[in-house]
Amino acid sequence: MWVGAEPFCEYATIGEAVEELERRDPQIPETLYILSGTYREQLEIHRSDLKMIGVGQVTIEMNRYAREKGADGEEIGTFATPTLFLGGSDLQVENITVSNTAGQGESVGQAIAVAAYCDRTVFRSCIFKGHQDTLFTGPLPPSPKKGSAFGGIEIRHRHKQYRQLYMNCRIEGTVDYIFGGACAYFEQCELHSLARPDRESAGYVTAASTPEHQPFGYVFRECVLTAAPDVAMSSVYLGRPWRAYARTVFSDCRMGSHIYPAGWDHWRDAANEHTADYREYGSITANRSSQRVLWAINDTSPSTLWSKAEVFADERFW
Repeated sequence: MWVGAEPFCEYATIGEAVEELERRDPQIPETLYILSGTYREQLEIHRSDLKMIGVGQVTIEMNRYAREKGADGEEIGTFATPTLFLGGSDLQVENITVSNTAGQGESVGQAIAVAAYCDRTVFRSCIFKGHQDTLFTGPLPPSPKKGSAFGGIEIRHRHKQYRQLYMNCRIEGTVDYIFGGACAYFEQCELHSLARPDRESAGYVTAASTPEHQPFGYVFRECVLTAAPDVAMSSVYLGRPWRAYARTVFSDCRMGSHIYPAGWDHWRDAANEHTADYREYGSITANRSSQRVLWAINDTSPSTLWSKAEVFADERFW
């Protein structure tokens, strides 16, 4: 199935193709090829066994944001904002840029580019662009910190596990721009921090909400952490716990001078220091990593642990 402006393509928009794919037999694997172009669409994909492959330069963009007012006059909230929502399993996404162009600031709030509420999913050579909350890796926590429900896009499939692999991807943002509860492995990716409107405000790369008894949360292997030129030195934390048992590992990564020497933040709750599991192995840093907080593990030696086979219990869905 092909999407694009050429006359030989079956569909001119990705949304039209997705509607057809959702009607087809979910037991039969499908492949969606998308030709070069910018597709201004908000996409919900609930089906499984699907490959989405960008041919050339493919960008999907939309500008929904948490403070936006819905038809009822109320704010739509974070989880109604994704440009691309994926809810199935056994998915592959390759060579696609997904962007939330809403911008940032108090009037915008959170604005998700990709909501990956999926299992056994691989992203290859993709770019995710946003500011606050760029990439959400499901599942959601059991309940929100405020209010009675998260709201947003309907969750049709709840998986026993949420395993995701990101290979050679670029993810950019300002605050908590990789967040959620998945067992997610990032291999040779670029994590690119952008400046906030208030230059004195800190940035945060990750905000994991790992379920308490899940052995792995986020693992970053041989990744590079970079920043835009206007990001201040020592102004970005590696992570803070969205929920108490957040687990995040950086193994053999390279980090720019924008990373705050202390590394980690407890999110205004010192109790999180006793439950969150934050680790670094073999980091190459522009700042002194010897100043990391004492409640996180910081081993300067390269690690032979944290392979994909170990994290995913040798289930090779990639």
